[in-house]
Formats: sequence, C-alpha cells, structure tokens
Amino acid sequence: MNISWPFGREGWFSTAEIESAELAVARYRRCAQHLPTMYVVLMVNAWLLAAVFARQAPDWLSIFCPAVASVFCAFRMRSWFQARRSEPTLEHVQAALTRTGRLSVGLVLVQAVWAFALYPYGDEATRSFLFFYIATTTLSVIYCLAHLRVAAIRLAIIANVTLLILCLLSGTSIHLAAAVSLLVDSVGGIGVLTSTYRDFSKTVNARAEELRRAKEQELLLRMIDNMPVAVMTVEPQTYIINYANQMSKALIRSIEHLLPIRADDLIGTSIDVFHRSPAHQRGILADPSNLPHNARIRLGNEVLDLKISAITARDGHYMAPMLTWALVTKEVEAENRIRHLAHYDALTDLPNRVTFRRELEERLASPGNRVGLLYVDLDGFKLINDTRGHQTGDALLQQVAARLKMVCNGPAVTLTRLGGDEFAVLLPHDSCQQAKVQADLIVAALGAPFDLDYDRTLQIGASVGIALAPEHGGEPDILLSRADMALYAAKEAGRGTSRLFSPDLETRMQERVRLEERLRSALAREDGLFVFYQPIVDLQSGQVTSREALARWHHAEQGWISPGRFVPVAEQCGLIDQLGAFVLNRACQSAAQWADEAHVAVNVSATQLGKGTLIDVVSAALSSSGLPAERLEIEVTETALLADEHRGIQDLLALREMGVRVSLDDFGTGYSSLAHLRTFSFDKIKIDGSFVRDALERPECAAVVRAIADLGKRLGVRIVAEGVETEDQLALVRAEGCREVQGYLYGRPAPADTDAPLVARLNRRR
Repeated sequence: MNISWPFGREGWFSTAEIESAELAVARYRRCAQHLPTMYVVLMVNAWLLAAVFARQAPDWLSIFCPAVASVFCAFRMRSWFQARRSEPTLEHVQAALTRTGRLSVGLVLVQAVWAFALYPYGDEATRSFLFFYIATTTLSVIYCLAHLRVAAIRLAIIANVTLLILCLLSGTSIHLAAAVSLLVDSVGGIGVLTSTYRDFSKTVNARAEELRRAKEQELLLRMIDNMPVAVMTVEPQTYIINYANQMSKALIRSIEHLLPIRADDLIGTSIDVFHRSPAHQRGILADPSNLPHNARIRLGNEVLDLKISAITARDGHYMAPMLTWALVTKEVEAENRIRHLAHYDALTDLPNRVTFRRELEERLASPGNRVGLLYVDLDGFKLINDTRGHQTGDALLQQVAARLKMVCNGPAVTLTRLGGDEFAVLLPHDSCQQAKVQADLIVAALGAPFDLDYDRTLQIGASVGIALAPEHGGEPDILLSRADMALYAAKEAGRGTSRLFSPDLETRMQERVRLEERLRSALAREDGLFVFYQPIVDLQSGQVTSREALARWHHAEQGWISPGRFVPVAEQCGLIDQLGAFVLNRACQSAAQWADEAHVAVNVSATQLGKGTLIDVVSAALSSSGLPAERLEIEVTETALLADEHRGIQDLLALREMGVRVSLDDFGTGYSSLAHLRTFSFDKIKIDGSFVRDALERPECAAVVRAIADLGKRLGVRIVAEGVETEDQLALVRAEGCREVQGYLYGRPAPADTDAPLVARLNRRR
C-alpha cells in the first residue's frame, strides 16, 4: 500500500514524500529509537553553552532559555519513549513524522536565534566555543534525523547559514574555516544519510513486498484448499504429489477401495497410482509443450476426468504441472445414455433413423455395395393406437420389435425402427429370393396374435416393400423411395404381403403424383369437376325419396377419371376436405332446385370426420343454398367411425341437432357394426351392394340381407339395398323386407340438369 504526502504541501516545514505505509511505519520506529538521543544532545550542548556564557550574558539568556528548551526536549523525549511501546495507526504515524519534522526545524531556528543573541556578549574564546557548539550540534542532529531526510537537509541549511552570518560578523579566518568545515561535513553527512536512507527504504519495501506475497500466497493456498474443485500439484522430476487440497482428499476417500493408498497418505505418493500405464502419463507431464492435457481414467466402475495445466513463473519458465480432477461417473453414464438415445429408439431399443441412414450410406459406399432393403409397415396399428390408447400401442410396438429381432437375427442384418409403426431391415445381399423369404417371415411373425396381458389379445399385420442395391439404385434416397413404392404396392394388393420394386411401380407412382397435381389444379379452378346423382327409390310408392351425390372428374386429356382413382389420392394428399366441400355445396345447390323435394345424400370420408370442421362446412353449404337441413343426408361408413369413434360420434350428434339426417353406409363390411348401432341412432342403414349382388347365388349373403332388414324393422330404421341391377335382385330384397333400393335397375348416376349439356358434349368429344 502506498501513501502520498505531496512535497511542499505544508511549505518549508513539510517532510512529506510518496512512500509505502510499511516504510512510513519503519521510519516512525527508527525515529522512536534515535530522537530521544537527539533531544539529550540538544539539552547537554545547550547547558554547556549556557555555562560558558554564564558570567558574560544575562540570566534570561544563560539560564531561562536553556531551561525552557530542556523542558521542551524532555517532553518530546517522553513522547518518543512511549511511542516505542505503542502500535500506531497509519494516520498517527503520518501526523507524528510531520510534526517531528516541523518541531526539529523550529528548534534549530530557535537555537540559531539564541546563538545570535549570545554572540555580542562573548569574547574571542566564548565565541569560538559558540562556533564549535553550532557545528557539533548540527552534525549530531543531522544523524539523529537520518529518517527525516527533508528535515535534516533543512536543518543543515539553517545551521550553515547561521554559522556563515556569524563568520561575517567576526571576520576572523579561524571562524571562516570552521564554517567551511561544517559545510563540507554537512554535505558529506547528507550524502551518507541519503545513501543509508535509500538502502533502508529498499530493505523495508523488499521485506514488505515479501510479506505481501507471503500473505497472497497463503490466501491463494487457502482459496485453493477450500475450492469445490479437486486440485493437486506434482514435482516434475520425481512425479511425487506435493500438494492436494481438501476436495482431492475427500474424493480420494470415496474411491480408496480402488487405490493402493489412503487419502491421508496422498501427499508424498507418486502420481502413478492413478494409472495402469504410468509411462504415457509421465511422458505428458515431463514436457510442458504437451500441456494443457485432458484425459479420462477408469478406475473400476468409476471414471476420473483429469485436466493437467502448466504452472509457470513470472519469467515464463515451467515450474510444475497442476492437476484438476473430478469423479464424472454419473456424467459419463448420462453422456452415454444421451449418445445411445441419439442413435437408438427409446421405446424398442432398436437403431433409429439416424443410425439406419448412416449404416445404409456406409454399406452403399463400400466395394461391391450389394444391399437388400425391407421397408416394413404395420397394418391396423393406427386403429389400435387410436382406439386402445398410446400405452397399449407402445406395448404392442415393443412386442413387434421383439418378434422382428427373432426373425431378423442373421449375420450382418440390421433392424431399425424408422418411427411410428415403420421399420426397416438391411440385408447383406441383393438376392431377390432370400429377400422375399425374409419378408415372408416378417409378415408371418407379425400376423400372429399378440398377447398384451391376461385379457387382451390383439391382431395386426404387416406389409413389406423390397428394394435391392445396386439393381434398384445405389443412392440412399433412391433406394428408400423405391422400397416405399414397393410397400405402397403391397398395401394396395390387400396388405399382409410383400412386393418387390419394379419399374412399373415407379411409373404408377409418378402417375399418382401427376394425378395429384391435376386434381389440385382442378379443385382450385373447379374445372372438370361434377356431381352426379343416383336415385334411391321407395318400393311401396315407386317415388324417388333421395339421391346420392357422387363426385365425377373429367380431365381434358385423360377423359373421365374413376372416383376409385382420385378419391384415395385426395384422402392421402390432404385434398379430401376441399373435394368434400365442393361436393356438399354443389349437392345442396342442386337439391334446392329439385321439384320433387327429394333428399340429397352426401358421403363423408373418414379423414373428414372427427376433425371439428365438418359442422361449419355443412352449415355454410345449407346457408348458401337455402336447402332445409332435414333434406340433407350425411352418409358415413363404419371405417370412418373406427378412426376416432368418440369425436366422430360428437360430429354426428351435432349434425342431428342441426336437423341433418345421418345414414350408415356399406353396413355389414365393418369391424363392429352392432356396437355402432347401439352408440348412435342412425336414420338409415344401407346394405352393401356386394351382399345384394351375391344373394341369389350365396345363401349366406341372402341371410345377411334378411338379418339387416329385420334389424331395421326392430330399430325403426329405414333400410336401403344398394347394387340392385336386375329384377331378380329386386324381388329378393323386396321379399327380405327392404323398403328402399338403389342401383342401375332404377337409374345410373347422372349429372344435374345444369351440367347435363356440358357432360353430353364432353362424352361426344371423347
């Protein structure tokens, strides 16, 4: 710490200078030792001079003046004697040194005045003693004020000026010689004093700096010792641990069973105890260019994270290595878990899409890149996941993964869960026959029932798409897309089967993409889209009770495109809502113009039901057309209800509250027909046309028609027989009790009156 006393702050009497607090205190201590001697010299010399002039000078000069000076000196002596036993503050030191400098100079000035007062009363001998008194007193006081340099210099100046004036008054050569001698002695004494003071200052400051560094080092060591980080230092020549903080010892205690030492014996032990191969570690520690260095060391089931850095001196030379370390067993486990989760599926513990992609790229990039890719998709899983809950779905996926592991356990076979209910299998060959056998094994394994617990047995299936490299492509994206095309073909073929990619599949997929683009354009412009109507007739009255609205699409190049082609495309690419809204609006507008006020029936896709948007679309169509709600019938299939039964039923109830009628279409082909009839009271049930067409030749189909008609009577629901094309079929459904029929016998789908001329022109042009 430095304190600043600006020189000249207190004028001529200032003894201040810029110095450290330690130096100021040291000066104060030296002054406490030397200043009492100075005051003794002043008192003795003053009384000797008074005795010499006692007979010649008046009493007030020879007795009173030295007596007063002696009292002052005695008081100051007592003060400095007490200072030797005190512990002064820095402010007290500053004040004492400043005050002593002033008093010392003031005392010399008083002495000079006293000398001038005595001079006229003396003779040659007494005046010579006066010169001697001034010279000896000055030199003694200068040395006593060695640690008040400024005061000593000023005192010497005053004394020499006083002696010079007295020489001028006396005019003798002896006195002049004495003055010159004092001047030389004063200059020499000040020089010695300055040199001594400089050495004293350096010594004090060096000691203070050493003490400060020692305190800093102690503080640093205490900080390191109490740090929550384990720290050790090593002797670079012997590799002996020479320091370890408390955290290091605490960590060592926790793993003492894994080491040949105890924590209390750590210091003085070789660093080799932590390493199975210490030579490598010694090589790193020996060369500072290897530092900093990080390493992880495994001790039993524990992992140590070690960081080694170099300790360098102020001049930059290498002193020793410092090691900071920690037990990171849990962190390593977490890192491994995160790394595992990044590459493996958390539910099934199979490699995930990222790992699959990397594996596929590596195999395709290897020489001879012959790879078989099986793309597996579960059939019926989404229905179970939606109706039984995600917990059941997750349990089912785990069992699926277990079965796949059993049948895909060959050498170099990689099984992956891509996500959802999609899996992939990489085979180490491009054999079409072997790939087909593997695919059949997968289909068979996943087609068997799954027992989730003691009272639940579920059954799903699987479809598999097969692509082979390099025959079907040598790039990952190409091979994946073609396996996906083969999977799509397997699902189209009825599911529960496998298909190998062929070029015609890609052609069909490209056609499907083009069809989607054309349908999107047609819906945007409402160009080439029509709604045809097929009548539903009451058998008793022979009147048309309603007409079913059916979407039709005429393309300028391809002509009429079957609904069986474009409706599934609309469902898969998200255009079904737009197509459904078009059909609903056109149907309501047309029905509003019918003179017979027959109902109009509009089919709703499974993807439209349960989304919360159907009610608004129906309301808008009724409002814009002015059609009464009771003349609109919404037809839903059992499959549509199975997708999300609860929300689907909520939509149907909302339609019923609006006054809209609800019909159940294709009855008898679903999964739980009777359950749906119990859940919701339908206004009409339509028997699927497949039963009607086969009823004449297959008694079981006739029995189904009879059972549904009887069920309708008991429930008070109107029954419609679809697909009636012949008189014999009509007679059968009439005999079985059906009240309404629909089919080519009574009319084919036809356009609305407003569209009929345009449709006729398009047919002629075709």
